[in-house]
Amino acid sequence: MRTRITNWGVLLDEDTRLALDTVISELVTNAVQHSDRPMLTVAVHVSVRLQRALVEVYDGSTALPRRRRAAADAESGRGLELVECLALAHGVERTERGKRVWAELALPEQPVTRRQVLAGPRRLVRAALNALGRRGRPPKRTPNCPGSTRPAVPAR
Repeated sequence: MRTRITNWGVLLDEDTRLALDTVISELVTNAVQHSDRPMLTVAVHVSVRLQRALVEVYDGSTALPRRRRAAADAESGRGLELVECLALAHGVERTERGKRVWAELALPEQPVTRRQVLAGPRRLVRAALNALGRRGRPPKRTPNCPGSTRPAVPAR
């Protein structure tokens, strides 16, 4: 999936690549391990303007994932905790055929593209304002995760 995102022309830094790989791996692994049905679909949506990537995993099981407390030496049981630490937001909802588990991740700032420049001055100004963090965009927040070096920003 990360390759597909970069093929779309989205630039990713090392932290974002690691976060995407980890979140996709955890969501897909949980779906494979805990679903007894053959259906599994993975979708990724990207908004460069909002600097967001949405990862969705659909599976045929109606059992909702739950966070577990893993022992210090346990080899599993930390998947949802990892997703919580790496994602801006995440959730789960039942669907007609099972469930949808999703996570929204931050994307790094993207340079103004040639296409934006050619689209005209008004769009160029709008793109530049978006790149500078114009108000109206939801704040990026990081939960208080153990070992995180990024400061937590409270949600609105």
